[in-house]
Amino acid sequence: MIKGDLSHNSEVYVTVITENHAGIVRAFQTTSPVIVDHTPPDLDKVTVYVEVVKVNITGDIELREDVTVTWSASDETSGINYCTCALGIQTL
Repeated sequence: MIKGDLSHNSEVYVTVITENHAGIVRAFQTTSPVIVDHTPPDLDKVTVYVEVVKVNITGDIELREDVTVTWSASDETSGINYCTCALGIQTL
């Protein structure tokens, strides 16, 4: 996460320098800029399917929960690579 007062559509180049306890230093730099985008991606074709089954008194199963979510996402400003969804604290 980048904290700061960065304007929408700004280009930011990132350099990370790390050093371990042995004093070994490594650096990483982005070769292309990260675009600061304050707008959400466009979500399309969102479908949600939820199935909860709990049978028993010898019909067995006892509990099965299935959640299926599909969507497509795009963002013209930042050109997002992926979009995730979470159910509670678990990423789907």
